[in-house]
Amino acid sequence: MDIARTLAKSVLPPSLRLSARNLWEDVRDWLGVFAFAARFMAMRAPLPKILLYFGFALGDDLLCTAVLRELRNRGHDRILMVSDHRDLFVGNQDFTYLRPLWNRYYRDGSTVAICRRFVRIWGGRFIRPEYAPPSGKDRRRPPSRHVIAEMCAKVGITGPASIRPYLNLSDGEKASASWARDCIVIQSSGLNARHPARLKEWYPARFQHVIEALQKEFSFVQLGSREDPPLQNTRDLRGSTSLRESAAILHQARLYIGLEGFLMHLARAVECPAVIVFGGRSAPWQLGYVCNINIHSTISCAPCWRSNNCELERQCMNDISVADVVAATREMMRRPRNPLAVETVTIASDDHHAPVAARARMSG
Repeated sequence: MDIARTLAKSVLPPSLRLSARNLWEDVRDWLGVFAFAARFMAMRAPLPKILLYFGFALGDDLLCTAVLRELRNRGHDRILMVSDHRDLFVGNQDFTYLRPLWNRYYRDGSTVAICRRFVRIWGGRFIRPEYAPPSGKDRRRPPSRHVIAEMCAKVGITGPASIRPYLNLSDGEKASASWARDCIVIQSSGLNARHPARLKEWYPARFQHVIEALQKEFSFVQLGSREDPPLQNTRDLRGSTSLRESAAILHQARLYIGLEGFLMHLARAVECPAVIVFGGRSAPWQLGYVCNINIHSTISCAPCWRSNNCELERQCMNDISVADVVAATREMMRRPRNPLAVETVTIASDDHHAPVAARARMSG
């Protein structure tokens, strides 16, 4: 196929090259559809009624577990979840099928086209519950309510919905991390995520100062990517644990300290309370959980939902001090470990832009 593309590029005029490329992309997507359908035919399984696909990021797929739970609670069945992150869904009974993406079609536009055409063959529903679509080069459109509520509304869910994700651990997995009981898990950076955002970052040096202020009282475990800045006086597990091992450690840990991102959602999924440094890029009422202490800024431009560019040089993060995080950590350590509070929202049938209530600087 590379030879054919090279010949077409050298022989065809630009307008015909574009048409040829569009034709090839269309053919390629239909090949993906037939490959998708062939799998179900080979299994002799009932075709799914609902196909749920978000994208490639771990955190977004974990948030989909909240949507799957609400669908199951309303009696929906034959749900196909399309995700490359199988470890998120082990033991989850809220869907019928789990299908990974094809590396051959590992492009977002192609995957969406394949999913949409696949369900149209027999009249099923394709749902992509995107909560903050792009709005310019470095910004996303801010959601007007919690992203889980936004996702549920896009699926068509109405009535009460629980604002939390889910991840099931076996007794053996929990027991293997029993050593982490009473520890504090900490992450220094989120810049090695699939979709990094500089405006989500606090400062690794400040996380280090938090440890120094508390190390005589508590033991720390560092999770995250191997490339994250290392923190001293911790049990350093950067890059050395699987997703499910990290989940088990969080399940046993007393507290998680970190940034808005995947580990925040993973901690909530396994019932670990947290202190989260939000800054001003997003707000706790959009992405956080009421069981946590969420430290955020209320400057006029927040929440901006930008990724990397800031005219104020991240004032919202600069304003959050080490003392703020240390005080929040001590407060959380005084609270009972479980059960964690769960926020419930009611989604009306025409509720697309729910009003936003004001929030204090530190919530939780």
